Amino acid sequence: MSKAVSGFSKLNKSEKIDWLSATFFKNSDKIKKVLQQYWNSNDVLQNLHDDFIENTISNFYMPFAIAPNFVINGKVYAIPMVIEESSVVAAASLVAKFWGTRGGFKANVISTTKIGQVHFMYKGDKQELQNYFSLKKEQLLKATEDITKNMRKRGGGILDIELRDKTGDLANYYQLYVTFETVDSMGANFINSCLEAISKEFKKSDIQIVMSILSNYVPECLVH
Repeated sequence: MSKAVSGFSKLNKSEKIDWLSATFFKNSDKIKKVLQQYWNSNDVLQNLHDDFIENTISNFYMPFAIAPNFVINGKVYAIPMVIEESSVVAAASLVAKFWGTRGGFKANVISTTKIGQVHFMYKGDKQELQNYFSLKKEQLLKATEDITKNMRKRGGGILDIELRDKTGDLANYYQLYVTFETVDSMGANFINSCLEAISKEFKKSDIQIVMSILSNYVPECLVH
C-alpha cells in the first residue's frame, strides 16, 4: 500500500506527475508521456485550463461533434454535442432531419426563476429570528450589490429573500430561501457567490450556518 502524500497541492504540475507515476505505475516514463501528450501546445490556453480546478495534471479530451438541421422556433441550428457514446449524434441528426420537414420543434420559455438556500441552525425564539430577518433583509441585499451589478444591468439579479421555518422537518433548522433571475445564463457561480455573501452578513453568534448552495430543484424554471 502506498503512503499518503503530504503537501501535494504545493507541488508544480510536473512534480505532481512525477509523484503519481512513481507511486502508482510501473512504467512511469510511459505515464508521463501519455499525460503530457494531451497538454495544449498554446501555453496561455493550457494555463487557463490548469487554473480551472486544483491539482491539474493534464486535460481530458472528449469528441466534439455537431448534430445539424435542428429546426427550433422556425430557425435552423447546428447543435454542438460532446459525448463518448457512439450513435447518439447520428440518432439526434436523424431525428432533426425527420422533424425538420414537419415543422421542427417549438419552445416557449415561461420562467427562468432559480433557487438558492442558506441552510442554518437556530435554537432561539422564532419571533426574535423573524424580527432579526426583517431588520436585516435590506442589508442582505446590499451585501450582494457588487456581485449582482452586472447581472442587474442585463435585467437579472436577486428577486426575493424569504425566511423559511423548517423545524417541522428537523429541530432548529431554518432556511434563507433566495430566488434569482439569471437571464440567459445558468448562473451557478453567480448564485453561490450571492449566497455566500448573504450568509456572512446574516450570521451571528446564535446562528450556525450549515451550507449556502444553489438548488437543482427549480419548479419555477419552466419551458413549454
